[in-house]
Amino acid sequence: MGGQRIKVVVWDSIGNTLLGVRPWLSWEPAIQETLLRENPMAEAAALPLRTLLADYQIDLTWFNSAAAPYAPFGQLYADYEDSLRFTHSVEEIVAAVADADFVVLHKERLPAIAVEQARRLQLIQHLGQDYRGVPVEAARVRGIPIAAIPLINYITVAEQVWAYILNWAKRLPALRRHMAGREYDDSWSRFPGTRYLGDLTLGLLGMGEIARPIARVAHAFGMPVRYWDLERFPDLEVAYRMDFVGWDELFATADIVSVQLALNAQTEGIVGAREIGLMKPTALFINTGRGKLVDQAALTEALAAGRIGAVALDVFAEEPLPIDDPLLRLHDGADEWVTLTPHNAWQSPWTWVRDSQELWLNVRRSLRGESLHHLV
Repeated sequence: MGGQRIKVVVWDSIGNTLLGVRPWLSWEPAIQETLLRENPMAEAAALPLRTLLADYQIDLTWFNSAAAPYAPFGQLYADYEDSLRFTHSVEEIVAAVADADFVVLHKERLPAIAVEQARRLQLIQHLGQDYRGVPVEAARVRGIPIAAIPLINYITVAEQVWAYILNWAKRLPALRRHMAGREYDDSWSRFPGTRYLGDLTLGLLGMGEIARPIARVAHAFGMPVRYWDLERFPDLEVAYRMDFVGWDELFATADIVSVQLALNAQTEGIVGAREIGLMKPTALFINTGRGKLVDQAALTEALAAGRIGAVALDVFAEEPLPIDDPLLRLHDGADEWVTLTPHNAWQSPWTWVRDSQELWLNVRRSLRGESLHHLV
């Protein structure tokens, strides 16, 4: 056990901040197998938190404000049983921050008073570059640095959105069948229906951690981009030449609608038959957020009736998708106009390791007096 004692307060109601730095033996055998297949030195590379900060005594408190543990992360909660506190009391969290050396946040809103009352705080570390929950001005007044680690987990989802868009716009599945069927004799170099991205308007529902790299790539392609969010982001509007529009206008005017909203009591079923009915009959609808954001039955009906042009879905109302779901029947007979994937856009367990590890390496840099990464 190391010498210097440090107090770290984590507020994360999912677990991504700690998932990738769990002990090797805590990973399920299937996850270990995947990690080792992709890197034979995985056990040495996927280091646990106590090893990364072996030179220090860590007093860790993990506050979780969820109603219940996030089931897919299973054993994670047992790994941190002695540190985990399920609470909805912001006052309790503020009190814990008062004598903390480090605060680590993920998708939570820390009140300014927590920073104003902190006596020893050296760094506020946010997992994710959408750090709107950090009281930035209060921290700057106190001279407390803020770092925001980009989530590889979310970047890979953004990459998959672009795979969907290009697959659809360039008609790659149909072209594969065209070539496989040797149907090109009379149409060499000509294939109907492929699209120039600069002619298409991209509409983003939500401007969080996944939407931002999607918008950045759209800007590189010269595509008009519109977005809707509960908040406006003028700096991002300038950087990506985006327009903020109303909810209905986004559905009615976009050629591609991509959903990246968080699922909660307010957003469940937020995209219903009315919104789908506003869309262009040629439009592509993408959902990589959560399946229950969308009325899946209404989406399926509109797709089957030709009232929207195409869908690409990585998430579904029920998962795994039932084998007799009508979406699968549409998918089996389609080219690029129906693309379904099994909630795999996050890529692999290595995204968990990379995200958590970089966060705690930044804490270690701070303790060693080294330059911090990802400062904002």
